[in-house]
Amino acid sequence: MRQLSTNATHEKDHIKIMKEIRDQLEIVPNYLTKQNISFNEFMRQVLSSIIKAASAEKSNNNNNNNMNELRKIVIVLYKIMIIQTYQYLWKTYFKSGTGQLIIPSEIKQKLSCSTTSPIWPKEIKAIVLSSKKDTTNENEICLKFTNGQINALQHQLKQYQQELNIKANNFQGYTISIQERLMTYIEQNLNSSLSKKIEHQVELIHYDYHIRALELEYFQHKPNEYQVCFFYF
Repeated sequence: MRQLSTNATHEKDHIKIMKEIRDQLEIVPNYLTKQNISFNEFMRQVLSSIIKAASAEKSNNNNNNNMNELRKIVIVLYKIMIIQTYQYLWKTYFKSGTGQLIIPSEIKQKLSCSTTSPIWPKEIKAIVLSSKKDTTNENEICLKFTNGQINALQHQLKQYQQELNIKANNFQGYTISIQERLMTYIEQNLNSSLSKKIEHQVELIHYDYHIRALELEYFQHKPNEYQVCFFYF
């Protein structure tokens, strides 16, 4: 029964975290919509290069169908890049919690203790431990939860990659170079929104990790009350 209760709690937390990602995946950004003039022009250029490469004449009707199918490929590529962006964040959470984050040399020189101490980010602890009465196994709880999120993201990524392969193989004239052009377009626009947000979160994780590593080192020297106040000042 205890194991069942733990699983139920983790499943609830899993839904809470993944909902943010699912919501992001369900949103089609403006720069990928049919109403976006720049996107439509870009797609026509890509489609034109595909037709020329395939040396085939297409009717207007086929061109419209190809445009729709190509746009579907772009949407899948966008979702893949969203997943990969969140993977970067969650792997950073994992590295922090398992003591694998790289500490700058100028900070490492000040540490006499181990620099591989598990330090879980505040975001993870707040989510996982908020409903926990017993937090004696805090590290294990956070580790299982974070691993679960990483595995879920990897599973979703594989599904999108399979979908991409099917669509790409069924699209005559589609090549790796075409895909790179599509990804470049997405990346240029993605960098102005989600990527910057995630990059900022990752920077904060690194910053907090370094500060808390110094804090752990300081308290190993058993400072008195005055010294503790001075440290936080």
